[in-house]
Amino acid sequence: MRSIFITMVVFTGILSATAQSPDSLYLMPQPQSVKINKGRFFFTPQFTIGVGSPASTKITAAVNRFYLQLGKRTGIYFPQEYITATDNNANAQLSVIVGKAVLAQIGIDESYSLNISPTKITLKAATDIGAMRALETLYQLVAPSGTGYYCPTVEISDAPRFKWRGLMIDVARHFIPFEVLKRNIDAMAIVKMNVLHLHLSDDEGFRVESKVYPRLQQKGSNGFYYTQDQIKELVDYAHDRGIIIVPEFDLPGHCTSILAAYPSLASYPSNYKPAKRYNLDTVKNLNLMSAMKLIGETATPTINPAKEATYVFFDNLFKEMSSLFPDAYLHIGADENNGVAWKQNPEIATFMTKKGIKNTDELQAYFVKRLHDIAQKYSKRIIGWEEAYNTAIPQDVIVQKCKPAAATDTLVKAMIAHNNQVIVSAGYYLDMYFPAYIHYLIEPVPANVSSPDADKGILGSEAAMWSESVNGDNEEIRVWPRAAAIAERLWSAAGVKDLDDLYRRLWMLDFELNDRAIEENTNYVKIMARWVNDEDLTPVRTLANVYTQVKGYKRLMGAMLSPGEEHPKTNLSSPMVNIADAVHTDSETGWYFRKLVASYLDKHNEADLEQIKSQLQRWQNNKTRFNALAINSPYLQQIRDLSDQLSAAAAIGLQALNNEGKRDDQLKQLQLMEKPLHEVLLAILPEIEALVNGKLKPLPASYPMF
Repeated sequence: MRSIFITMVVFTGILSATAQSPDSLYLMPQPQSVKINKGRFFFTPQFTIGVGSPASTKITAAVNRFYLQLGKRTGIYFPQEYITATDNNANAQLSVIVGKAVLAQIGIDESYSLNISPTKITLKAATDIGAMRALETLYQLVAPSGTGYYCPTVEISDAPRFKWRGLMIDVARHFIPFEVLKRNIDAMAIVKMNVLHLHLSDDEGFRVESKVYPRLQQKGSNGFYYTQDQIKELVDYAHDRGIIIVPEFDLPGHCTSILAAYPSLASYPSNYKPAKRYNLDTVKNLNLMSAMKLIGETATPTINPAKEATYVFFDNLFKEMSSLFPDAYLHIGADENNGVAWKQNPEIATFMTKKGIKNTDELQAYFVKRLHDIAQKYSKRIIGWEEAYNTAIPQDVIVQKCKPAAATDTLVKAMIAHNNQVIVSAGYYLDMYFPAYIHYLIEPVPANVSSPDADKGILGSEAAMWSESVNGDNEEIRVWPRAAAIAERLWSAAGVKDLDDLYRRLWMLDFELNDRAIEENTNYVKIMARWVNDEDLTPVRTLANVYTQVKGYKRLMGAMLSPGEEHPKTNLSSPMVNIADAVHTDSETGWYFRKLVASYLDKHNEADLEQIKSQLQRWQNNKTRFNALAINSPYLQQIRDLSDQLSAAAAIGLQALNNEGKRDDQLKQLQLMEKPLHEVLLAILPEIEALVNGKLKPLPASYPMF
């Protein structure tokens, strides 16, 4: 979004204020140790790279990607056409020295060092994957100057804090196209993430081709699934970038798509079809309490754990999927099973009595143990969401903590005490639409877990993007760049927490992500272009740049939380093209405006004042251009009240700066604007309020889930 911000809103004072020096670094994740020396290494047409032995296929491919991208960035025509293992000249300007080649897996040595002098760059790593991490750091050091592109002379020593640094993408509820997944992998590599967790099955769809059980994709996918050839290509693509792929098949609940194909596996008979788990549209007087009652008391599609045929089926399926996904882990979900379908089935009740199983929690533990034993046959270690945890499950089951908890998390402590390792996703749910800094400040290790226990028991964390309100058109907008803030939390030292520095680097990284990997900005513009039939987007972007989605699950559960209001209903074919689908979770324009207002309130600088007034006038006057564009745009007519709101808020800010109007009336008007419209919020309201009362509120430390 940096390019959009600079094009649309030029806050020169703020941009110069945040530039610490000509050699300010924009590294993300921040390395463990950085020493900046005097001098610069300049790139010239004579720049060459030498790769020392052993030169694996992975590292030579990574070096060539780096070399090509560097040429695009600098515009320099370098002399080497394609770098191979024979290009091992120790006198090359960049020497890549690797200890050994390794397979992508959890726990490998990813450490590296970079030493840049005015005449030489030396990259050393224990493994080829460590060298790949170093190349990403090196690329982020490249900067322009009046005399050419250069890297500052630095000494960097770096290694990750956590072994497991993942991103979970739900491709089941809304299918995410294959090419979008590849772009996410490219982005993950840039920020040194190493696990892509694919949520491949849920009630809405089964998303991978099975040749053993072809009805899974025939009846359970509505035609949207990945072929086995695509999966193999994706796995190879990820491995080439030091990333493993963990498949998830959610069991024993969240399985309507499986039961649509093979209903004999169900705990009760029904005409199963891929669909949402609950049809809340049928509930009278819907509110949060009635919805929670429905979720807790309704029998939902659930696998029958009492049939031996169930385990034969999953043995065959796991065997097939293990050949497609060769990495060491298999996620079985095991979440949100209320047990009602089991309680209502007499055959299951008889089975429980026969086995001495006292309740459905114990029955779930039995089911998890059976799947664990099957997975072990194929050299897989299983993972389950936190509801899978029970002291009866095997100790080598990894538990993924997902529910928010206090800073002292007794459940994580209990899991570690039981010798189950933990992946932490609590606090890292991207579908909550919290700003990047909220996720960034969450510590993966609970305060009551000792360092030795954390080292033993906490593998790391995963950002999670559930897709109830996401599809292939806006997934990248929703995940990036916020996932990069979580990536830094998992790689960098625990003490790296400065929010101004986070956003200074995050906006620059977002430019790099869009340049090298994702289509976040392209999709942002594409959605808005549809509203105006590709007319001049300037007034629409001016508006959208300062709005963000409502926070928490207010949008997903809007009908429950705000009965009587109109809320768009989403289903498997929802287009996801409204303003709430397009806007970013962090407003870059809003962030720079906040910095400008803070600077003005602190120093009362005339230059700051003039820039604030100029921006407020631009927002106030945007209404005229927006309305002209809306004449031939049905959707802009729907959201014209947002344009009116922005104009009115800007007018209040200008009145305050000109000592006009009544302060109490202005604050009341701004307070009314805090209510969401079209499921979005005006991001600059706190700053305009600060212009009225002279006090800038601190950023919220948290947001409610509902």
